[in-house]
Amino acid sequence: MAGQRYQLTTTSGPRAVDSWHATTTDGDLAVIALPDAPAVWLVHQPRAYVYWWTIGERGLTVSPAEAHERLAMMQACGWCSCGSVERDPASGSV
Repeated sequence: MAGQRYQLTTTSGPRAVDSWHATTTDGDLAVIALPDAPAVWLVHQPRAYVYWWTIGERGLTVSPAEAHERLAMMQACGWCSCGSVERDPASGSV
């Protein structure tokens, strides 16, 4: 059974995660496009969890509250300072 897909905006801030989770069912997917970071994909999971992942990173299961916090952190400090650092392959430096 395939879930529905939702496009969330960052204009409503991390609260978008809370309202999406409260109004969807298991298997529903949300995509959050961020201006200076890869898109965030969320899948509604059973027992009040979401699966969070971004392109090129491993996904993880978190609570909606933690997803809310992670999104707020990505918006506040930018992608690279939140743990994902792109390296220059030619120099090997960050």
